[in-house]
Amino acid sequence: SDLCSVLGIDVRGCIAALCLSLTLACASAQASATRVDGISDQLLSRWSSAQPVTPGFPDELFPRPPSVATVDGVPAAGIRYARFVVPWDVMGAPDGEALHFELFKSWLEAARALGLTPDVAIEQAETPVLSGGETLPRVPSSVARYRAYVGALLAYAATAGERISYLEAWNEPNGTGRGPAGVGHPSARAAAEFTNSATSLCAQYACQPIAGDFADSQYRFAGHPEVKEGSTGMGLRYEEEYVSYLSPGSPLSWAIHPYAAVKYETPETIASFIGALPRRGASIWFTEVGIYECQRGRLSGAGTGPGEQQGGARYLHELIDDAFDVAHVFYYEPRSPGREQEAKCPAGEDTSMYDYRDEPRPAASIL
Repeated sequence: SDLCSVLGIDVRGCIAALCLSLTLACASAQASATRVDGISDQLLSRWSSAQPVTPGFPDELFPRPPSVATVDGVPAAGIRYARFVVPWDVMGAPDGEALHFELFKSWLEAARALGLTPDVAIEQAETPVLSGGETLPRVPSSVARYRAYVGALLAYAATAGERISYLEAWNEPNGTGRGPAGVGHPSARAAAEFTNSATSLCAQYACQPIAGDFADSQYRFAGHPEVKEGSTGMGLRYEEEYVSYLSPGSPLSWAIHPYAAVKYETPETIASFIGALPRRGASIWFTEVGIYECQRGRLSGAGTGPGEQQGGARYLHELIDDAFDVAHVFYYEPRSPGREQEAKCPAGEDTSMYDYRDEPRPAASIL
C-alpha cells in the first residue's frame, strides 16, 4: 500500500499491477490459447474476393486479404468479431459524404459474408458536414443530436439485415491530438451522456453497449516519462468524471486500447483504468490494440527492428492469457495496406501482422 501511494495509483489497481509483474516474471514459455478473437480494420469490405467492387472505390485502396483471413471461405480459427469505427454523422449526408456511407454499407455486408459479428464504434467527424440545411459539428452538440444520428445508423443496419451486435458509444473520447478540447473529442460529461444514450438505443435495437473505449496512453505510470497524464487530465481524472455522469444502468462492458501498456511492457495503465470503474466484475474488452513495427520515424520500441514486435506480441499474449480477465481482444491491424505505405513506414505508424505481400511479420506467429 505504501508503494502504491508513492506511485499515486489506486491501491486495488496497484496491487493488481504488482501481482501481474510477478505473474509475467514467472509465466511459462508456453501460454494458454490466445483470446485474440476480433479484428479492428476498416478494410474488411475487401476481405472477401466474392464481394463486388463498389463504384468509386479503386481496388488499390482495398487490398486483398491476408491468407489468414479465411480458409476455404471460412473465417480463420478464433476470429469471430469485426470492428468498424464510423463518424457519428455518417447517416446525415450519404450523398455528400458517400465515401463513409458506402464503405460502412459494404463493410456490414462483408462482415456477414465472412460470418463475423459486427462491432461498431462511433467517433468524431473528420470535417463539419452539411446536412438538412445545417452544418453538423465534428462532435455532436447535444445528446439529442447524437441519438438521432446513431439511432438512424442502427435502424439502417437492422433494416438492411446486417444488425449491429455491439455499439461502442465513442472511440477514444479521452484522446488528444485531435484539435482543441471540444472540437476533436467530447468532454468527459458529453462522452458519458453519449454512453447513456447508446445504452438506451441498444435497448431498442438489441445491441450491447460498450463504455469507456479509452486510450491508455493518457494514463500515468511509474518509470516511463514518455507516457504520463501530466496536465492533460485525460487519463484517470477524465475517467472518474466520465463515471460520475453515467446513469445507474451503465453498461457492464468496458473497453480500453492498451497500446502504451504493450509498447512499454507495463500493466499500470490497465490496472488504473480497471480500478476506477464504477462496479467490480465488469467485462473488460481490448477493442483496439497493436504492436508497432514502426512509429513516428523510427522502428518500434528501442528501434531494434522486428524483434521488438515479437517481444510486444508475447507481452500482449501474456496480458490476455495470464494477467487480466479480458473478454475480447481486437487486433489492429491484420495487414499492411500496400507497398507505398510500407515504404513510408519509418515516417508513419504500422502495427500490421502481415506485410503487403501477405507475408507474416513476427507478431503473426504468436497471436
